[in-house]
Amino acid sequence: MAKEKVLNHQLRDSSSKLIFGDNILCSQFFRDYADIDILRKICPEDLEDVTVRYSHLFHEERNSDVVKKVDIGKYLPVDKDENPLGLQLYIVSLIEHKTKVEYNVGMQILRYILYIWEDYEKEMERRFPNISSRKAFRYPPVFPIVYYEGTGKWTVPEDLADRIFCKELLNDYLPHFKYQVVRLHDYSNETLLDKGDEISLTMMINKIRCPEDMEAFTMLPDEQVDQILKNTPEYLLGLIGELMRALLYRMNLEEEKAESAVAKIKERKMGRLFEGVTFDFQAARKELEEAAAKAKEEAEIAKKETEAAKRERETAKRETEAAKQEKEAAKQETEAAKQEKEAAKKETEIARHVAKMLIKGSSEDEVKESLRQRFALSREQAEVEYRKVTG
Repeated sequence: MAKEKVLNHQLRDSSSKLIFGDNILCSQFFRDYADIDILRKICPEDLEDVTVRYSHLFHEERNSDVVKKVDIGKYLPVDKDENPLGLQLYIVSLIEHKTKVEYNVGMQILRYILYIWEDYEKEMERRFPNISSRKAFRYPPVFPIVYYEGTGKWTVPEDLADRIFCKELLNDYLPHFKYQVVRLHDYSNETLLDKGDEISLTMMINKIRCPEDMEAFTMLPDEQVDQILKNTPEYLLGLIGELMRALLYRMNLEEEKAESAVAKIKERKMGRLFEGVTFDFQAARKELEEAAAKAKEEAEIAKKETEAAKRERETAKRETEAAKQEKEAAKQETEAAKQEKEAAKKETEIARHVAKMLIKGSSEDEVKESLRQRFALSREQAEVEYRKVTG
C-alpha cells in the first residue's frame, strides 16, 4: 500500500505539502530562508495553517501550495495610536511550490493576494460591521515565497510590473510587488547540513534526483546528520521517514531494504541510514544512461520520421501544384479550341451570307453594309471578310 502511495505522479507536490504543512518545519523554513527579519523570531505555535480556507483557488496540479497565518503581535508591539482598532497583527505567508519555471507566477500570486484581502475584509465586516470603511482599517501584509525545486535557473521577473507592456508609461500606477524565490539547488548539502535543523534535512532529501545525488548524501558526516534528529518529535520522524520512503521507492530500492532504512530514521540513526544496504550506484547510473540513450534514439527516430513526413507533404504539395497547373493548362487549351471553333463557325456564316447576297445581285457596298450590321463588324473588318470570299 505504501509503495502505491509514494509512486504517485504528484510525489514531489505531496512531499512539499507534507513539509510546509508542518508548523515546526515551516517555522524553521522562515527562520533559515525568509528575507523578513521578524519571521526569524517566530515559533511553531505562532503559525496557523489556513490553506483549506483558500484551497479552492489552487488547481489540482498545484495542490502543494500552502498558506500560513503568522501571529507577529508579541514580536511587534505597537501602541493604540498605531492600531486604534485593536486588530490582530499577523502576516499571511503564501508558499508557492514549483518544480519548473512558470512565467505567469506573478499573476497567480496577485490573484491569491487579492482573494486573501477580500476574504479578510468580509470576515472583519461580519464581525465588525462597516469597519473596512473606517480610516484606521488596514489589510494584513501578505508575504509570497516561491519554493523552486527545479535544477534550472529561475528566469521569471520577480516584479509583476516587468510582465506589463510599456511599463515605463504608467510606472507609478502599475501594481508593483515582488515575491521571494528560494531555489533549492542554490544550497549545497554542506550549507544545508550546517543549518542543523529538520527543514534543511528534508531539503537535502528533496535535492536527490539521481544516483550521484544519493551517493553525495551518503558521504555526509554521520555524527552531524544524527545530531539533527536528536530532539525531533516522534511524529516528525515519521514524516521524514515518509519522505525518505518515497525517495527510495522512486530509486527502485527493494521494499525490504527501503523499509529497513526508514526504520533507522525512527531510531534517530540517520547517519547509518544505509548500513547493511547495498545500493549499486554504478548499475543505477548505467540504467539511467541507457534510458537516456534510448530516449535520445527514440527522439532521433521521431525526428527522422517527422522530417520524412515533412518531405512527403512537400512532395504531395508539389504534385498537387503540378496537377493544378496541368488542369489550368488543359482548361486554357479547351477555351482556345472553343474560341477557334466559334471563329471558324462565324467565318463560315459570313462566307455563306456574302455568297447569298452576291447571288441575289447585291452590290459590293450593300454586301459590306450588311456584314457590318449583321455581324457587328467595323468597316475594315467587313472589307477583310468580303475579300476573303471574293478573292
